[in-house]
Amino acid sequence: MSRETIGQLLLSRKRLAGELQPATTERKIEEEGGCGVVGLCCSEPVAARHIYEPSRQMHNRGNGKGGGIAALGFIPEQLGVSREVLDDCYMIHVAFLDTGIRPQLEDKYIKPNFNVATTQKLETLDDWTAIDGLEAKPPDVYRYFVRVKGDVLNSFIKANGFTGLTKDEARAEFLNQMLHLANRRPS
Repeated sequence: MSRETIGQLLLSRKRLAGELQPATTERKIEEEGGCGVVGLCCSEPVAARHIYEPSRQMHNRGNGKGGGIAALGFIPEQLGVSREVLDDCYMIHVAFLDTGIRPQLEDKYIKPNFNVATTQKLETLDDWTAIDGLEAKPPDVYRYFVRVKGDVLNSFIKANGFTGLTKDEARAEFLNQMLHLANRRPS
């Protein structure tokens, strides 16, 4: 990646950050740091518990910015999609503390920007209180398999001067920025 392209990426992210924060340089110490990383590499299927426990330990980084997991090697049938959808789409998970905002979030961030191959509500227990140590009802989680719309991506590239990015790099940056916006301004 060229220095010019890196500069364009930084400028685009700076504009995004400026739109989301009040103009102040004051930050609370708890808003910074608290990073956590875990990796798992294997050549055979493994139970989810092997990534669950380290993820559970990192769930609250102390800065309110949440966390995430990157994974590969999914089996399409286990996710209820075709191999094509799994290979060609981004998989986005959205946790809703209040499912009442789901239509607004979808209308603002998902539908205008992505072609949605499928949407699924992840299974939950009928009685979440049966889980020892769980202090609050977990959010309802929806899984979206999406592709960035071509015209949206082209506008994003043009508006940010991202001519030095490949389409895949531009899609990844668009997704990064869109999800950042959705997390900061959900509706």
